[in-house]
Amino acid sequence: MLDYLGIIVAAALVNNVALIQFLGVSSFFANSNRLQSAIELGLLSFLALFLSSAINLLLYRLILGPLNLDILRLIAFVIISSLVAFYLVKFVAGRYPLSWRRHELAISLIAGNSAVIGVSLLVSTSIMSIGAALLYCFGAALGFALMLIGFAALRERLAYAAIPRAFQGAPIQLISAAIIAMTLLGFAGLV
Repeated sequence: MLDYLGIIVAAALVNNVALIQFLGVSSFFANSNRLQSAIELGLLSFLALFLSSAINLLLYRLILGPLNLDILRLIAFVIISSLVAFYLVKFVAGRYPLSWRRHELAISLIAGNSAVIGVSLLVSTSIMSIGAALLYCFGAALGFALMLIGFAALRERLAYAAIPRAFQGAPIQLISAAIIAMTLLGFAGLV
């Protein structure tokens, strides 16, 4: 039981997709302006990242790998991730039209998020069992969503902080992201 929890914590914190492995950084900075938006997009990113990487893992381990079709891995992953994002977009547009109107572009770009494809590629070539790799997918998606929400909360606090003029805006955000990344690396000894 603790091994499974360790895999999730390691994927979410120590090997964080956005801050440690630099996957999905563009959406991480672009979509964390307001906390409410970040919560909605964090949930959608979690669903897209977990579902895409889990389906891609199963596709590779059960079909592509045994048939020696490794060359089709990237193409298949992009197609599966696009389909997952497409159906997620249809679901959000039908059930939550207000959220859809507010975040139409960001939700549509989830399929092209490098974190979605990156996690799929990482777990497909790992030596973990399928169960452990699925837990890693869950942890990676959870870590991305939590960092997106946490960084949005930090950006709202930074908007009202007394920051020297030279550090206002992007410089203080990048410095904050670097400090958070170093903090996450501090968890390496615990897992």
